[in-house]
Amino acid sequence: MGIYGVKPQFQRALRAVERPLVRRHVHPDVLTFSALGLSLVGGLALYGSRWTPWALLAVPAVALLRIALNALDGMVARDLGVARPWGEVLNEVCDRLSDVAFFGGLAQAPEVSTPLAVAVLVFMLLNSFLGVVSKAAGGPRQYGGVMGKADRMLLLALASVVALALPGRPVFNGLLAFVLVGLLVTLCQRMRKTYVVLQSPQ
Repeated sequence: MGIYGVKPQFQRALRAVERPLVRRHVHPDVLTFSALGLSLVGGLALYGSRWTPWALLAVPAVALLRIALNALDGMVARDLGVARPWGEVLNEVCDRLSDVAFFGGLAQAPEVSTPLAVAVLVFMLLNSFLGVVSKAAGGPRQYGGVMGKADRMLLLALASVVALALPGRPVFNGLLAFVLVGLLVTLCQRMRKTYVVLQSPQ
C-alpha cells in the first residue's frame, strides 16, 4: 500500500542516476547526509513562509529530491558492496531527523495548528519506531501502510503549491489532519502485519 508499493519501479527509474554515482564511487553516506541537509532546507522554507510565502516554492523540489536520495543511498551501497549495519542505523537516524526538520518547520508555518503538527510528528515517529522494532524482534523492517515517508513528502509538496496559490486558506491544517488519519491507519496496518509475521511458525 502507499507509494512503497511502486518502490521497485521507482528504483528502476533511478538507475540512470545511480550508475554514474557508482562509477564515481560516491559513498552512500554522502547521499544520506545530503537528504538530511535538503530536509533542513525544506523545514526552513516552511518556517520562512511566515515572512516570504514564495519560500514555499522550494518545498516540492526539496521533498522530491529527498525521496530520490533516500532510495539512491541504499541502491548505491548495495552496488558498491559497502552496505553495512552502521549504514542502516545512520540511515534510520537521518530519516527521522529529516521528518522532524520538515514537519517541525511546518509547525511554524503561518496559521498552522501547532498541537495538530505535534500530533503528526508523534505518530510519524511512532510508526517508524514500530517498523524498526519489528526487525529487532526477528521480523522484517516494516515500511508498508497508506502513509509512508514518500506519501508524506508527496502530499507536503502538493500542499505547499496549493497553499501558495490559495493564501489564507487552512491548506496545511487540512494536510496535517489527513496525514494524521493516515498515520493512525498505517500504525494499525504495521502492527497487524508485525503480529502475523512474528506469530507465524519459524
